[in-house]
Amino acid sequence: TGKSLLLNNFFNNAHIISTASKTNKKKRRIHFHSFLQEIHTRIHTYNTSLLHAHGRSFHINTAQHPSLNPILTIAKQLSNETTLLCIDEFQVTDVADAMMLSQFFGEVWRRGVVVVATSNRRPRDLYEGGVNREYFLPFLDLLERFCLVHHLSDGVGDGDGGSGGKDYRRIRSGVDLPGNGSGFSEHYYLTREGNEEGEKSSLKMDRLFQSFGGEHDSQHQPQQPLVLPVHFQRTISIPRYHSNVIASFAFDELCTTELGSSDYQAIANHFRIVMIRDVPVLTLRHPDRARRFITLIDELYEAGCCLIISAVDVPDRLFVGKETTTVATTTPTTSASLDRESHSDGASTSSDDPGGSMGTNSGDVLAIDVAQVQGTAVSELASVKELSFAFNRAASRILEMCSEAWWEERRA
Repeated sequence: TGKSLLLNNFFNNAHIISTASKTNKKKRRIHFHSFLQEIHTRIHTYNTSLLHAHGRSFHINTAQHPSLNPILTIAKQLSNETTLLCIDEFQVTDVADAMMLSQFFGEVWRRGVVVVATSNRRPRDLYEGGVNREYFLPFLDLLERFCLVHHLSDGVGDGDGGSGGKDYRRIRSGVDLPGNGSGFSEHYYLTREGNEEGEKSSLKMDRLFQSFGGEHDSQHQPQQPLVLPVHFQRTISIPRYHSNVIASFAFDELCTTELGSSDYQAIANHFRIVMIRDVPVLTLRHPDRARRFITLIDELYEAGCCLIISAVDVPDRLFVGKETTTVATTTPTTSASLDRESHSDGASTSSDDPGGSMGTNSGDVLAIDVAQVQGTAVSELASVKELSFAFNRAASRILEMCSEAWWEERRA
């Protein structure tokens, strides 16, 4: 149904006038991944300044000194900078983020900032089943107090798995029906195991990648890996690329290692074309892989990148989100890696009422939030559950980014 499209049109046509200067005051449109990164970065910078000023023994009682509360301080800063804040794909999947967002938006609303957001979940369904959700419930009360909720169709539209409304991305890409394998451009390749067409597709992708090298590389010398900066003084190494035009990755390089949205954002902002090879079928049995891939697709889409993919099946059959498992109530016995920044995509539109390594480790089954219980992530009740809402949107965005219409717009 086009929630993101609707948000973009609203933002582009919203004229925020300051009564004092009669000039446009700042408005911001940002994806939730980028928004969360910015808030965490600002908090880190603020805490670092306190550390330098007072030393490590300095302790803050934020209840007695709310002016030194880093979350409220950053909320005040943003409120001074922004009158209208538009956030695409709002979601809550992590207990720490849930607590932080509750304080942050409470202060932002208190200072009169207008917040418009799109989400795959209705406000009361945010962070459903999450750890310590009871501490998050006051935020939902604030959300319903300060925002009007607009439900777009009976389901979760915008390619997010809803039953109502048409998917405008499929119409643009020429693939109207889910599961329809016809209408694909030369930028989406099927590589089923044992399929002769898979080998041909791999060769075509090799030639396509090399064609950009011949077009954009002036010197034919051994190529050194490109190192891109990421947040918090981390970097990511890109071994296969041509200029700032195209980079090529295997799925395992991007989605089975501890990379997150900031790593994908660095890639998306640097390259105009991204090639991803050997995408498997993704299920909730390995939620970390599915989450990272969906986050990667969201960042590429947000940056307007063109996409080239090889996969074992058509986009609508890459995501299998109907598996259900039971989470045990015993004490967690296995520590798990935390995907530092990767967040699943959070169906409604809300508006205010006036150091990553590129090595692979595909054998691991990583939890997303804190721990695994008998091989199943605790977060299956919250963050993993969100994946089923994001699967269809990711398939829709893949189709559009691989379509001739999308490529032609970016060539122009």
